[in-house]
Amino acid sequence: MSVAFQNIPSNLRVPLFYAEVNAGQSPYQGPSRTLLIGQKTSGGSAPANAPVILSGDPTPLMGAGSMLTEMAIWARQNNPFGEIWMLPLADGGGATQTHTLTIGSGIAGSSGTLSVYIGGEKVSIGVASTDTNADVATNLSAAINQGFYKFGRQLSFPVIASVATNVVTLTARNAGALGGKQSILKDLVGDEGPLQQYITIAAGTAGTGVPTLGTALAALGDQEFDYICAPYADTTTLDVIKDFLGATSGRWSPIQQLYGHYLTAMFDSYANLAAFGSGRNDPNVSIMGVVDSPSSPWRWAAAYGARIAGDKNLGGESDQAYRISMPVQTLDLVGIQPPQSRVNWFSITQRNTLYQDGIAGFKVATDGTVALDRVVTTYRLNSFGQPDITWLDIETRLQMVYFVRYMRQRITQKYSRCALADDNPTGNPGIVTTKILKAECVHVYNELEQGGLVENSDAFAKALVVERSSDPNRVNAYLPVDTVNQFRVFAANATTFLQFPS
Repeated sequence: MSVAFQNIPSNLRVPLFYAEVNAGQSPYQGPSRTLLIGQKTSGGSAPANAPVILSGDPTPLMGAGSMLTEMAIWARQNNPFGEIWMLPLADGGGATQTHTLTIGSGIAGSSGTLSVYIGGEKVSIGVASTDTNADVATNLSAAINQGFYKFGRQLSFPVIASVATNVVTLTARNAGALGGKQSILKDLVGDEGPLQQYITIAAGTAGTGVPTLGTALAALGDQEFDYICAPYADTTTLDVIKDFLGATSGRWSPIQQLYGHYLTAMFDSYANLAAFGSGRNDPNVSIMGVVDSPSSPWRWAAAYGARIAGDKNLGGESDQAYRISMPVQTLDLVGIQPPQSRVNWFSITQRNTLYQDGIAGFKVATDGTVALDRVVTTYRLNSFGQPDITWLDIETRLQMVYFVRYMRQRITQKYSRCALADDNPTGNPGIVTTKILKAECVHVYNELEQGGLVENSDAFAKALVVERSSDPNRVNAYLPVDTVNQFRVFAANATTFLQFPS
């Protein structure tokens, strides 16, 4: 076998020692990025439709209390060390949601504590017997605008409070229909005290409109983002995402090979969630169904997307690939509160139906901790309209992303400047053959089997096809990948005997 050089010429005759330094084959590693898409406010310095990495406090970039600021904070809590990016959107057109808090005159002469919950975060003020209802409204408005303390920092609410006599008006910081999903409650816990009877909460102006994503998505260029988290689960947005990530001309196409999965949350009734999911069919989208929750849809989308990203590093080494195969069930969501009413904690029957209809679900522990149950995609039917479970679960999609990238790195790293021949009897490192490439594919598969990503390497080797094309410069390969599955169900037949038969 001859030694191949990249830079030392073969006709060099001047003595004595020459060395070129080249990179050898390195272990597979690569970035696995999370992208948060949401609205900023005019107070944020970041330009709209331009991705920016999250490093430190997102407030100066995205604006105090903005949707994207909250998404970044909640995502970081669920993925402390991952690479997170933000893609800010301008509010654009549409109305801004308002709510009113009316303080009744009966509070005069009373004393105690008055509380309100915005997005599940409590604001309390002291009430003196000498306070009028207008005084109480003024104090409550000021307390809301001071913000709340969470995750070791002072944060601003996603609403701005203003007061007129005895009425506090809460105006969402961002325009759009999602403002109507912001929870405003006075009785979240149940031990708030007798003064709660004097506060009346009502919806005011309804928020309208959803930002368009086309320009923002185009700004991503060819940068890879494995997890794309956003609170927009309307049909128009999902259709845009379907094209953006599509297998024909989008990020999942063989030309782009950028991949990515869209994770969003949808707040609606159980029946509407099931109906909506059954009308979608996209393997690159997961919709978390929620009936209601003190935590907003943008917090949900950021938290569960980032939690999955933190658990499954698509850029990690192959000996850790088993983590990608592990189911996401039981992963807790930091900072997310369950629906206020236990009636809206999906039963096992409801969750099973949602999973049949392409809607992801969660479970709630007795202490109120929210944890992922099963994150399915909306894919249900093949191209003939027949049921197909190939892309039912997000884990399978992530496994395939890792497999393709791992194989791509090996082929491009070892054979990037090789000649192609039918045979290589001298073992020339500058020549590759289909036999060599087939052996390399088997070797890669064995590595990933040892890492816990795939299985049945013997069957893979038998079914693998690597052959030259009619184009003399091209090699075609058929790679039958048997991914490791997830342990989800243990079904036992426990039969009672008063005495075993002899």
